[in-house]
Amino acid sequence: MAKREHYGTYITIEKWMVDYMGLHGDELLVFAVIYGFSQDGKSVFSGSATYLGFWIGKSKETILSVLKSLREKKLIQRRKIFFKQNTEKTKERYRCEYWATITRFPPESREKLIHNWSTFSASVFAQED
Repeated sequence: MAKREHYGTYITIEKWMVDYMGLHGDELLVFAVIYGFSQDGKSVFSGSATYLGFWIGKSKETILSVLKSLREKKLIQRRKIFFKQNTEKTKERYRCEYWATITRFPPESREKLIHNWSTFSASVFAQED
């Protein structure tokens, strides 16, 4: 059976992602996909690294590196959901959910946070480390 084309699916790159978050290249594209799924403040991106790789034309290894970098910069958050226990014969299995950090703040405060992201994230997230 032939795969059906999905016309009308897209990602949006916002100017603030470049200007205030300092994103470009692979990080910008992966962030834009995750932001698109999580921008309502409740939803998450639960697709695979393969899905992200399809969108930006990169390998799974590159995508995993980009996700790690975005997490280290506190631009995205991750939750691991385990579904198989680690035993001698099997590896630990889990899936990940990702969301853009900025989406978990109230909509009315997001614009101010975006404009001051580097100062804000440095002060707030330094307390977590």
